[in-house]
Amino acid sequence: MTTDMPDHDCRLCGARPLVPALVIERAPRNVQRLLRAAERAADRPITLTVYQCGRCGFVQIPPVLEDTYYDDYMMVATHSPQMQAFQAAQASDFVTRFGLAGKAVVEVGCGDGNYLDHLARAGARVRGIEPSRVTRELARARGHAVEEGYVTADRVLEGGPFDAFVTRQVMEHVPDIHGVLAGIRRNLRPGAVGLIEVPSLEKALADARFYDFFSDHVNYFSFATLRLAAEMHGFEVLEVRQDMHDEYDTAIVRHVAAADLSGVQRAVNDLAGQLRAFITAQRAAGRAVAIWGAGGKGLSVLASSGISDVDLLVDSDPNKHGFYTPVSHLLVEPPSVLASRGIGAVVVTAMAYRAEVLRTLREDLGFRGVVALLGEQLEVVEG
Repeated sequence: MTTDMPDHDCRLCGARPLVPALVIERAPRNVQRLLRAAERAADRPITLTVYQCGRCGFVQIPPVLEDTYYDDYMMVATHSPQMQAFQAAQASDFVTRFGLAGKAVVEVGCGDGNYLDHLARAGARVRGIEPSRVTRELARARGHAVEEGYVTADRVLEGGPFDAFVTRQVMEHVPDIHGVLAGIRRNLRPGAVGLIEVPSLEKALADARFYDFFSDHVNYFSFATLRLAAEMHGFEVLEVRQDMHDEYDTAIVRHVAAADLSGVQRAVNDLAGQLRAFITAQRAAGRAVAIWGAGGKGLSVLASSGISDVDLLVDSDPNKHGFYTPVSHLLVEPPSVLASRGIGAVVVTAMAYRAEVLRTLREDLGFRGVVALLGEQLEVVEG
């Protein structure tokens, strides 16, 4: 049996081609299930091909194992004093660093609940989700609330939204990276933090460890691709480090709320209304009105405001003179014509150059009329 995926998109960034980077002959089909005597005759090695994305560099293999493989998966490290000490320190540091005592923390892929114990001892309120029936029952026997199954993009977890999440030695197993990360994010409060731990690709490469590549792990994250995966789902990556004698890559992330554009939407109407009101008031006072600025911001304001009937539009860039503005269709002329047109009020839309334009109006052109400076609000400066 061979593993093949050259016609597939990169599991992380979606690009093609995937380039064969490593071929391992006579690899075991799985490395976590030992065989019964009767199963030996049917057991065959596979040829394992490891691919790398030509764009983002993500290292991956095609799924080899059946979908039900993890239903009774049994992989725990609770018997190791070294691992117990590492996990206890890691969990305590995470809870302390982010003030998670008394806060809701979910572990995605919680296994037998050992790490939930460490989080709880550090003061967090914990829950878990785990697909393996065997380890899920062990975690429940420890007194933890543990849901059955996998995190998916649309799954709402019990006990959420959460203040933090942990997922350790999980992301290397899941073909649907984006579904898991989207589902985690869906169940977090804005500003929630997370700890993502995976086997270190850097360590495997540094030591030429071909034996770190096997069918149970379909994803091989480096610092760069672990960061990319998190950032693609709206997480700010606070830190990426190697842990446990450099065996693991650990990312500390924070949920970043989506940008709120409602204030910008209100400004479209508010600023446009202020500008129209200013022009109407100046005309009522007998003043001709000019616009200074044919740049992108000024053109956007004029277009969204529906203003096309001012007396003049000027810009200091000679490359724009003689052309018309889009939507408002105003002819762009040089500032030197202001005096000859009897302009009594000027709206400056060149926001980055407001001070410079105001100085040019007052000192170079001797303009003493009313000036309105476009910004968050329309600021009126008397002559």
